[in-house]
Amino acid sequence: MPPFTHLEFHRTGIGLVPAEPGQSDSAIYIAEVPGSTKHMRSCTCAASRKTTCQHLRDVSQAVLEVERFWKGTSWQDTFAASLWHRLARLLFEGNPQAAAKMRVLRTEAGTVRVISPSGEELAEYLDGSDAQLRFLERTGKVAGSGVFDRGGLLERLALFQATPQERTLQKAGMKTQRQSWEESFWYRLAYHCVRELEPGETGTFHPSIDESTGRFTLTFRRGEPMVRFTVPRKQVRAVLEVLTAAYPDQEDLPQRPLPLRTIFHISEQTDLDVVEVRPVIQSLQATGEERFLELAEVERFRYGSLIWLRDLKVLAELERDGKERKFRSPARVQLRRSQVPGFLEKHADDLAAGTLVLDEPLRQRRIFKTFDRVEIAGAPDLESALERSWLWLSIGYGFGNETVSLQRLLQARRDGLPYLEIAGGWIDLQAPVVRALDGLIEREGTTVNEDRLRLSVAALLRLQAAADAPVRLTSGEAETLDRLLHLRPAEPLQPLRGLATPLRPYQLAGAEWLRFLCENRLGGLLCDDMGLGKTLQTLALLVSLLEEGKASEPFLVVCPTSVLPHWRDQIRRHAPGLRPVIHHGAQRRPPTGLKKGDVLVTSYGVLRRDAEELSAIPFSVAVFDEVQQVKNRQTRSWQAVSHLVADIRLGLTGTPVENSLADLKALFDLVLPDYLGSDAEFEQRYIRDREADEEERRQELRRILSPFILRRLKSSVLDELPEKFEDLRTCALSEDQVKLYRDAIGGRGAELARQIEQSGDRPLPYIHIFALLNLLKQICGHPALALNCLDRAGEYASGKWDLFREVLGEAIESGQKVVVFTQFLGMIELMERHLQGLGVGYAVLTGSTVDRGGAVDRFNQDPECRVFLGSLKAGGTGIDLVGGSVVIHYDRWWNAAREDQATDRVHRLGQKRAVHVLKLIAEGTLEEKISALIDRKRRLMDSVIQEDDPRLAKIFTRDELLEMLRGDETV
Repeated sequence: MPPFTHLEFHRTGIGLVPAEPGQSDSAIYIAEVPGSTKHMRSCTCAASRKTTCQHLRDVSQAVLEVERFWKGTSWQDTFAASLWHRLARLLFEGNPQAAAKMRVLRTEAGTVRVISPSGEELAEYLDGSDAQLRFLERTGKVAGSGVFDRGGLLERLALFQATPQERTLQKAGMKTQRQSWEESFWYRLAYHCVRELEPGETGTFHPSIDESTGRFTLTFRRGEPMVRFTVPRKQVRAVLEVLTAAYPDQEDLPQRPLPLRTIFHISEQTDLDVVEVRPVIQSLQATGEERFLELAEVERFRYGSLIWLRDLKVLAELERDGKERKFRSPARVQLRRSQVPGFLEKHADDLAAGTLVLDEPLRQRRIFKTFDRVEIAGAPDLESALERSWLWLSIGYGFGNETVSLQRLLQARRDGLPYLEIAGGWIDLQAPVVRALDGLIEREGTTVNEDRLRLSVAALLRLQAAADAPVRLTSGEAETLDRLLHLRPAEPLQPLRGLATPLRPYQLAGAEWLRFLCENRLGGLLCDDMGLGKTLQTLALLVSLLEEGKASEPFLVVCPTSVLPHWRDQIRRHAPGLRPVIHHGAQRRPPTGLKKGDVLVTSYGVLRRDAEELSAIPFSVAVFDEVQQVKNRQTRSWQAVSHLVADIRLGLTGTPVENSLADLKALFDLVLPDYLGSDAEFEQRYIRDREADEEERRQELRRILSPFILRRLKSSVLDELPEKFEDLRTCALSEDQVKLYRDAIGGRGAELARQIEQSGDRPLPYIHIFALLNLLKQICGHPALALNCLDRAGEYASGKWDLFREVLGEAIESGQKVVVFTQFLGMIELMERHLQGLGVGYAVLTGSTVDRGGAVDRFNQDPECRVFLGSLKAGGTGIDLVGGSVVIHYDRWWNAAREDQATDRVHRLGQKRAVHVLKLIAEGTLEEKISALIDRKRRLMDSVIQEDDPRLAKIFTRDELLEMLRGDETV
């Protein structure tokens, strides 16, 4: 934190920022009051009128601290001597802009753009820390509760220090040049940036030219970029002269510009210190000097007397008018090697086609955009370091015959270099594989010791996964490193006394992967297909930790309420070496006296209510079943999970991504915090980066997630699972349904469609949209359901209800048991009445069912119980329904993953018969459109981790919603 953030300075005055945001009382101290020989203290609070208030005492104490800090030098002198002050004066002279007239815009990336009244972008504040808020406060661009009025405090200091001349001009509506300067945006920007520097810190300035507009900018960095601002064209030369004098060794600051005519008079005899640029010059000379100066793009890159030669990446100087123009070919010209790679890259197509031929040795050099290999060497004490969850490693990247250390690459990126020169050419530091290294050290808190980096195991795995190149291990510790990089535990899983059920080969592999995570204090997501035994693999891990003495604390399992009995029964059945302790129900007591081997099983709802008690208990392993239920970080459940204390956090889910990549990011922040960086970084790189190749980004994300996500499909690992047949059964709407459907589409549907079409970038009314979609689905199901008159259902006809009764009857007559899923409780009520009328035994499972296990057992074991009726939400997870062999989805859910989850209650281990899945669809309605949409999403299963399209931020796009809200000619 920079010093004195509670103070503001102006000339000889010091102002005390209010103690709390939104407060207006503040005290000031002025050392030199114009027209007086005394200093002045003043406070705006009511108490100061009667006595010396606390604010005045605080500001007096602050004055003493400031004097000690600057050792007698005033702030005014310190600021005036700064480089920022000199630059800001030049910027002000080239483009005087009052701070009060500026507009600020927040970007999606969290930065702040400063716009002039004419629409010109003057600056972009890039630092997203608390300094950004202070910048806005000092420039007077924030107001209201939660902020300090620093701008108002600076104006008050200026008011009390106005000279008699300034006061006279003020009354006449005028200002002195000094006042205009002090009230300018450039003054406030320079003031803020100097105030934010730590003692002894200077920062660096890095120039850049926008190739589309010619805008010349400087980026101020103090490690990370802080602010980027536009340099007025006529001030570019003066600004560069100031910076070059201050930073003579900084490579990316242009040196003294070459005369333009020098470049146009270079001949074959001219000695060039970088011979590779000769083809560039020859290409430029082909235009001719006069024609070159007539080109429209020259004005775009003209800055007073300077012109930027884009092909050479140099600034050239125009001669003064009237100067004698006598030139001979120069004997020698010095050009910088860093200009060459940009030319090579720009003319890559011409070089490949042979239309541009280069001189030697440039012909043998290349631009490296990816590396061939990664070389890793570990320290001799690697095993002992692993016990502390970090390791010292030497890491290098191979480019052709040369290996470049990770430290060197990172340092070049921090220095803002576009290319790094090596023996065989130049490394493009903007290439995706190199940019992916950004933030590695900062995110991991990594330190550097000589030629080694201290990395966590998670950072090492991320580094290897992101590289997408062969890894070469080059030390005596290669065996240990190889084990880490291949995600193998130190020892294979031994037979477990406390596990009653043998593990299948793929389950054994899953348990060993979980052991690897635990050994290295890592978290992860087990995302196996439904029915592959995620619960059993997790229990095998817990039993192994207990039997090997590696779990000194109890275990925790958090799951949906509906799955509590499932976990209790699975522990008793498969892992008698563990003891389930259920923490649930209105009469529950604080869980005290837990021991090793105890598994505290609770629900997300109870965790939310008992968050304080449960976060005080340390656990060896915390398991979050159906973890996708807490994917929303804004909920209390997510917050409660994030505050639990556990050595290892594991998430179990079959659907880690239901609608967007933001879901996955939220889950990873629970099991492996900070691995994916901040939300802003993640969103910018993987969701909102429209310039990047989408498939490339997906592949990169899939690679860096792969060490910490394990997902196997039933079709890949189970040879003995019976076949599954899926069939879409369609029906026509009845006349009753057609009338209701047309009324809904023509009324509410047409109005919502107009709102969507006219919304632009405004948020959509999702609540009303999904209410209408649900109504349309209810109409497709049964008119009585939509009209809320189930007791009069016989008065209405329904095409789907007729189809359902037909296929249900066929299944029952063939001797099969049937599982029916619907999302509407009203449909379950109609189905119950129908089955009662037929005299067919059935079981029901909804969110209000008390004995879930009893309903499931009855269906699976009682031959008289032929039908299982389940709500999709309550019955779609955490149960086995292998007694059934026919699945009927009465209505379609919004995405494929949820439907597949429900189907897998039947098509799973233990199923002996082929499973027939029937999905009922009303023709010409949104059900047909939903069916097409979710099937299209399913085809994107391989995009990241075999789940839905990450671009669907709200399940459906605007165009998809419009399509569903439009009527169909057949209805």
